[in-house]
Amino acid sequence: MPSWLAEIAKNEGGRLRFDRFMELALFHPVHGYYTRRIKGIGKSGDFSTSTTLSPVLGKAIFRWLVAEAKYLGLDPLVIIEPGVGTGALAKVILSQMPLWNRVRYFGIDLRPESAILDESVSRRRRFRLVDSMESALQDAHGKAIVISNEFVDAFPCRRLVRSETAWADVYLRYDDDQWRQELSPAPISVACSALNAGFAVGQTIEVHESFREWLASVSVKLGTGAILTIDYGGRPEEIYHRRPEGTVRAYFRQERIEGIDIFRRPGYQDLTADVNFVDLQGWGDSVALKTVDYLTQREFVARWNPNALERADAAVLFTLNENGAGTAFKVLHQRKG
Repeated sequence: MPSWLAEIAKNEGGRLRFDRFMELALFHPVHGYYTRRIKGIGKSGDFSTSTTLSPVLGKAIFRWLVAEAKYLGLDPLVIIEPGVGTGALAKVILSQMPLWNRVRYFGIDLRPESAILDESVSRRRRFRLVDSMESALQDAHGKAIVISNEFVDAFPCRRLVRSETAWADVYLRYDDDQWRQELSPAPISVACSALNAGFAVGQTIEVHESFREWLASVSVKLGTGAILTIDYGGRPEEIYHRRPEGTVRAYFRQERIEGIDIFRRPGYQDLTADVNFVDLQGWGDSVALKTVDYLTQREFVARWNPNALERADAAVLFTLNENGAGTAFKVLHQRKG
């Protein structure tokens, strides 16, 4: 168990609230998984995404982008992708975009100096890698379309457990060479739809409070544009069905890890939780982002890239599976201006 995280816990009162633990495990500047450990995404990485497996989703997003840019009157079209990763989505979109279209594509990586971006993407004239949403939106003069795929789920989340009378925060204390969970009363200032969903005592839920802050900061600087969010999740009753322990899990070399083992390799494995899309819509409404559409990944592809449904290769079937990724992943379209 890495001593660095235990030392931080000691210096911060002997324990860490779960979202703080997740923040350090993923984004610590020296030891964090995303800042130093991640080697790639796809077959050779710890996890894969729909865009690294097949271009069908990327082609659907490209056609949606063209239609949305026309509706909003964006010329030039500025596309911003936070959490750009290897650039698999950018590669598909830019390869589909006619050369005469005025397009600029900003990919965001917190650590450009050690990014895992594919060289074939970084060399494209219309692509630029930056380290913050602020710089991209400033360059776009507040007129842009923001797209993300499996981005929200990696935001540090609070874990709350239902008691007889209230909700309690999960804290982690490092004792006897292992992390132990503790519960403390939870002051909750951010609206969360799962709190009033009627869950039984003992139910654990997650609240992506840090994403709420990110969304608010983006909306302030976005004058005219849209946000397309693709991630796994859904309504509270959907994501917590038969999941009393919540949805947090880890991925290490393509292996899914749950339970106490998610604490065993902080900084060496991905940590993630399902996204509550009811919250995302409510939080968007509160910062002037109007929900335009909410549908499954399969429905989105069927609308914008219908020919993909006729293909039978394994990657496409996985992406559009009605009993898997096709419905587990949701697409939220929000608009401003």
